[in-house]
Amino acid sequence: MKKLLDKTWAKVTAFCLLVVFTALTVAGGAGIALLVSENVYRDGGYSVYEYLYRADAYDAVHDVYGYLQNDAAFTADPSEELKTRFARDYRDWHYAIEVCAYAEDGESSSIILDNYRLAGPSPYTLSLDYVIGGTKVTISAAADPSRIGLDFEDTLLSRLVRLRHALIVFELLAAAAWLFCFSFTLSSAGHWRGYEGIHLTWFDKIPMDVWALLVYLAGNALEWQLVFVYDVPMTVAVILAAVILFYLILTAFAAQCKAGTVLKGTAIAFILRLLWKALRWLGCVIVRIPLVWKTALAVAAMLAFDLLCLANMHDGEFLPAMLIGNLLAGLFLIYLAIGLKKLQKGGRALAEGDFSAPVDTKWLICDLRRHADDLNSIQQGVKKAVEQQMRSERMKTELITNVSHDIKTPLTSIVNYVDLLKREKIDNPTAVRYIEVLDRQSARLRRLTDDLVEASKAASGSIPVTLSDTDVNVFLTQAVGEYRQRLTESGIEPVLVLDESDPHIKADGRLLWRVLDNLLSNVNKYAMPGTRVYVSSETSGERVSITVKNISRYPLNISADELTERFVRGDASRSTEGSGLGLSIASGLAKLQNAGFGLSVDGDLFKARLEFDRIQPV
Repeated sequence: MKKLLDKTWAKVTAFCLLVVFTALTVAGGAGIALLVSENVYRDGGYSVYEYLYRADAYDAVHDVYGYLQNDAAFTADPSEELKTRFARDYRDWHYAIEVCAYAEDGESSSIILDNYRLAGPSPYTLSLDYVIGGTKVTISAAADPSRIGLDFEDTLLSRLVRLRHALIVFELLAAAAWLFCFSFTLSSAGHWRGYEGIHLTWFDKIPMDVWALLVYLAGNALEWQLVFVYDVPMTVAVILAAVILFYLILTAFAAQCKAGTVLKGTAIAFILRLLWKALRWLGCVIVRIPLVWKTALAVAAMLAFDLLCLANMHDGEFLPAMLIGNLLAGLFLIYLAIGLKKLQKGGRALAEGDFSAPVDTKWLICDLRRHADDLNSIQQGVKKAVEQQMRSERMKTELITNVSHDIKTPLTSIVNYVDLLKREKIDNPTAVRYIEVLDRQSARLRRLTDDLVEASKAASGSIPVTLSDTDVNVFLTQAVGEYRQRLTESGIEPVLVLDESDPHIKADGRLLWRVLDNLLSNVNKYAMPGTRVYVSSETSGERVSITVKNISRYPLNISADELTERFVRGDASRSTEGSGLGLSIASGLAKLQNAGFGLSVDGDLFKARLEFDRIQPV
């Protein structure tokens, strides 16, 4: 069957048979409906036959009754002369007449007169009882279809009654054949030889709304034919043309369904697409206009609309239109204000460093949407850059930590073997000098390794922190006392300036000492001899500041922010033995204690500042 779907002759044959079986199915259905309405399938057609023959049969019986009543020689046992005369007078009748007389007992009867015998059973018989000359008789008139001439409609009705059972079988067969042809016609729609898949011909591409217009015109033509003309051949031709048109439309509809072009192939859809393209073009033109000019044009259009309404207003005729226009403009301005509020909120979040909530662009249009997209792009770019920077910092911290741990093992061996060499009695002065260099450089390398590990821990926050009540003045006094001798030996005079309010802070004493140790160690290394270093505490509101100030021995040719970076020192020549990690470690340890850490450089003046929240002493 699939091989026939793309055969033209098969399509034409199926279409012609479809039209034929449609007519047969409709005719058979109409016949069955007529028989059902006449109750034929329940009474066997008696009501139809009664309608066709009763009037004539009654006239025949009544005529026979008058004939016999006027015959003075009629008796229950008629003479041969009466029988012969009766048969002659009623020989050409369309009804078979029988006259039966009842016996004296009133129960049995016998035929006393008849005109002829029927060749078969009669479709309708009428029998009436009379009394003629004291004799009770029954006169019966049986219709003889072979002698009765009916008109076309009555003859058709009579034949339908006789073929009522065969008509049902015929209708089922015709409907099955119609269904087969109909299914084949729909299945073959869109299939043509030489084309893979569904191929639409020029006929199949006719839009469905055009077909709908043709159906409307055909319906009007059929209505005109039936109401005003009613010519049977012409009516049949119009109905046949309507059926063919219907099947052509159905075939085109099936092909378009398979190709998926039912809706988009309509003329209305084509017009709508053109309108949409025109609107998009107009929208692109409007988008290119600057926002200020668009606003000016919108205001000008609104004012022109109001002036037009006022100029043509008579008795408030255009007042509702003007009010509705102004209301719509006001709602649009409220909509723009809501959009601007969203943009403002997104910009504020971006300025505060919140990259977790992008601007919602769902209901924004034109310039507002583009601006929101720009804000979201900036947010994503900054977020990505921050994530990359954090990832880079984590990688550097992990690298430093791993390398420091790996260095510790061979370094420990070097230190131990240098210590063993120092205990040996070596007479060669050069070898002794070499051992001193190894001892000094291994100690320096150990300090550098410890600083690296501590810097990594401070940056990663893996150092345990125990905050407790700390007296700032006492702590600074102890720190300066610890370094006083070393500072004095370097030619630096320590000056301690303490706040009189005796401030207390929450800090980890061990970590705070490490911070001050790094700061004072830098002072000892880099401060200019013959100068002073000022270590002070100061209270400002609820904040307590610890400040270390000194004059640098070397020119400070880098910024304060760069000094907190790892491996950066104030001496560009790197001639001293510092690791460049002290300030970085101090900054990290300060953050672990929730303290602020800042540096400032003013010429050769170096200033380090720690800030804590002030607490009440326990």
